[in-house]
Parts: sequence; C-alpha cells; structure tokens
Amino acid sequence: MHRRILFFVSWLATVSAGLGATLFGVYLPPMVQALYPTATREDVAHVGSFAGAAFLFGWAVGGLLLGGLGDRLGRKVAFVTSTIACSLGMLGTAFVQSLASLVLWRMITGAGAGGILLTAAVFASEVWAKDNRARVVGILINAFPLGFVLAGLFQANIANFRTAYMLGSLSISIVFLILLFVPESEIWQARKQTTREFVAVRSHVFQPQYRKDLAIGVGLYSSMLVGLWAAYTWIPAWVSSLSIPAQAQANRSLSAIALGIGAVMGGFISGAVSNALGRKRAAAFGYVCVFTTSALLFLTIHEIAPLLFALAFVLSFFIGFNQGILSGYIPELFPTRIRATATGISFNAGRLLTTIAVFFVGVPIQVLGGYERGIFTFAFSYLIGLMMLIPARETKGKDLPR
Repeated sequence: MHRRILFFVSWLATVSAGLGATLFGVYLPPMVQALYPTATREDVAHVGSFAGAAFLFGWAVGGLLLGGLGDRLGRKVAFVTSTIACSLGMLGTAFVQSLASLVLWRMITGAGAGGILLTAAVFASEVWAKDNRARVVGILINAFPLGFVLAGLFQANIANFRTAYMLGSLSISIVFLILLFVPESEIWQARKQTTREFVAVRSHVFQPQYRKDLAIGVGLYSSMLVGLWAAYTWIPAWVSSLSIPAQAQANRSLSAIALGIGAVMGGFISGAVSNALGRKRAAAFGYVCVFTTSALLFLTIHEIAPLLFALAFVLSFFIGFNQGILSGYIPELFPTRIRATATGISFNAGRLLTTIAVFFVGVPIQVLGGYERGIFTFAFSYLIGLMMLIPARETKGKDLPR
C-alpha cells in the first residue's frame, strides 16, 4: 500500500514541478507586457533569457544540494524541502514587479522543481528496486510534462498570469501528504550514514571506480537538457510570433498542451522499451528520433498549421521517451550510499551549461533572424548524447547496486 501512496504523491509533486517550469513559457509575452508596457519582441527575448537561465541555475544548484541532503538526512526530507521551494517560488512569481524579482523567484522555483524530479527518481528506484523500476520511474518522471498540459489549460482560461501562479502555488498542500503518508526508503534506512561517513561518501563520488559512470551520467543528461529547455522555453513564444494577435493566446496554449501530452505518452512507454531493448539501445533510438524531429519542425515549418502542432507533439514524445529512460538508467549506475548525490550531480551539473545555453538562445534568435533557427541550433546537443552512449555500460537485468 505504501508504494501506491508514494507513487501518487510523487506523481502530484512532479506535475506541480512541470507546472512551475512551464507557466513561465506560456505567460511570457503578457508577463513581459506587465513589466514593460511598451515591450517589443527583443524585450521578450531579453526577459525570457534572464528568467529562463535563472530557473535552470536554481535547478542546478538546488538539485546538487538536495541530492546531498537526500543521502544525509533521507529521501523524505529532501522531497519535502523541494516541494516547499517549488510552491513558494510560484507564489512569489505571482507578485513580481521587476525583472530582478522575477529572476529571484524563478531561481527558487527551479531549485524546488529540480529537487522534486531528483528525489522522485531516486525514491522510486529504491522502492521498486526488485521489480519494474524502469517502467515506474519512466511514468513517474514524465508526469512532469502533465504540468505543460495544465499550464496550457491555465493559459487558455486565465488571462492574468498572477492569478495562474497563485493557483499553482496551492501545490504546497502536497507537503502535508508527504509528511503524513510517505514512509522513508527502507534501502536508505538500511544504509543510513553518520555525519563522518557522509562526508567521506561525498568525496567517494569522485573516486576512480565511479568516475566513468559519473561522467557518462552528466554527459547523457546534459545533452538532453540543452535541446529540451531551448525547445520547451521558446516554442510557445515562437508559435505566438507566427500567429495573428487574435489567435496568439490560443496557439500558445495549444502548443503547450501538445508538448505536455507528447512527453507524457513518450514517458509512459519508455520503461517497456527500455526493458525490451536495453537502456543503451532505447536511449540511442530516442536521441536519433528527437534530433530528426527537431530538424523537421524548425527547418520546414514557417507558419501556423496543423503540421506544426503535430511535429511539436512528436518532438515532445521522443523527449519524454528519452527522459524516462535516462531518469531510470542513471540511478542504476550507483550504489545506495552515493545514489542521490551521484544522480543529483548527473541530473544537475549539466544544468549550468544548459543555463548558459538558454540564456544565449536569445542571441541566435536575433542573429539568425528567427526563433526556429535559434532553437534548432541547440538541437545538436542530442548528437553529443548519442556519442556518450558508446562507452556507457548496460544495466538491463542487473540488480540495483547496494
């Protein structure tokens, strides 16, 4: 029974993290208009770059710190802390009056969202260590894009971004569900460390026996993040720029919903494909498909048409597919005593690079003369991930390291 409760609460928290990440994208133009009444497209790119980079920087730093917190004090403590940060970040965003305050609250939201995804992946990997962990983690992690769908529905029905963010902050109620109904990981409790042991473990993460897997984990996840966040952050704004003013809001909403549903469906099948083909082959298939779809979407579509939304759906499907595989695969590379720390580094070290990429995506948008060319520039990171799979080791059918 406790596994069902953990899954449900983790699922809710992951959806809230997706909502916190995506509300910004769908409300970016009206948000900039509220801060700068005479805003131009360049102002939208400017604010989007700063606030988007702040979110990812917060995600990176928060994820690294919360990974260590999860190994030291437990998965549950890290889960609660992450959910509080994400909820408070959304609440603060509802009241922003300047770019500086927006950057601050987006950073806090990012720290919480990153911690939620990290904790959910590690928690589920340990609780389902004996059976179906790849499938469970794949489905759970890709509840995150359901936040995209929810953001799209918010945007379609709530014109004021402040109201939308206040409603999003109600996710703070999930904290009480975690405290009341989610037990600590039994595997973590069995390997609970003293303070001295914990300090030693943090240094052991970089020992030679873990170094290769850690580098591969960082490389694989980073390669997805660069292309993923460039696409998810800017596709709604791109769609808006192609739309006539009367249809811009509806089209931004539709693009967010297409991205969300596609990622959820991709994540739903990721575990089954990973179990059938193995982690490496499944991930390689995902990388090839996500790059190919990016080329089709951003190089061939120049106007609002059903094909645009269909390709956005397919792109997000394969992004969700690969995210599900990698989120289940990376925790399998490390033993329990360093799993959260090493997974946190793998998931989040690359976000510092991604922060730079998302910040500067506004540059190629202006230099290359369009959102689509700027976004596609960062899709080449998927090819780096494909190459990182060559030295990676297969974990299909192996027990979770203790």
